[in-house]
Amino acid sequence: MIETLLIAFIQGITEFIPVSSSLHIIIFSDLLGIKKNILNSVALHFGSLIALIVYFYNDKKFLIIFKNYKFLFNLFVFSVMPVFLIGFLFYSILSLDLKIGLISIMGTLIFGIILIFTDKLKSNNYNLYDVSRKKLFVIGLFNCLALIPGVSRSASIIVGSRFMGLDFENSIRLSLILSLPVISGAFFLTIIKNVNNGDFAIYEILINILFSFFISYYSIKVFYRFSTKKGFKVFGIYRIVLSLFLIVYYF
Repeated sequence: MIETLLIAFIQGITEFIPVSSSLHIIIFSDLLGIKKNILNSVALHFGSLIALIVYFYNDKKFLIIFKNYKFLFNLFVFSVMPVFLIGFLFYSILSLDLKIGLISIMGTLIFGIILIFTDKLKSNNYNLYDVSRKKLFVIGLFNCLALIPGVSRSASIIVGSRFMGLDFENSIRLSLILSLPVISGAFFLTIIKNVNNGDFAIYEILINILFSFFISYYSIKVFYRFSTKKGFKVFGIYRIVLSLFLIVYYF
């Protein structure tokens, strides 16, 4: 049970920050010798999903954005559909089961360097819902890079947003908003793939959901407040250090 809660803690802490939660879960599972449990993974994602929805509900700035239906439509078409389309077309190639290898290590390292660089980019002072379709599409293409092991959904969206001139706060907002359909899709896809798997303990699933929810919720709050003021350099440095650790440990 302690090992399961530790994985839930790792999931909650890393799901929304630009460091790849999947990669960290694999690392800690390998270090602790924990066997992967699909249903526990579903529970962790569900807890993070509920935390995200609750956070949006309690934040007036996000509620205003969600009332702008034109922006949400453009966001879905130009930033969400590309990653769904690429994921669907190359589903057999892009495995959902992340393994530590050269690609994931390089993804971790390269995006660590890029994150540090993006802190120096200039920001345009415009509202998030004034972002053009062209910029949303480019951000959507960056979102597709999250399909590469080690890159991280949050990191790819933040990098794309910064290159398109969004400031720290709006980059984080867009990253969190785009997390909603992606986590939801991964959640339901995992359920569909494992619908006949009945090997689980209901109490363990519920504990994972609750623990993941609370850790994810407060992780979002801390990440939002910290990076809005400080940017993403610290995460870039962390990713570089992590990539060096992965090289030493796995090779």
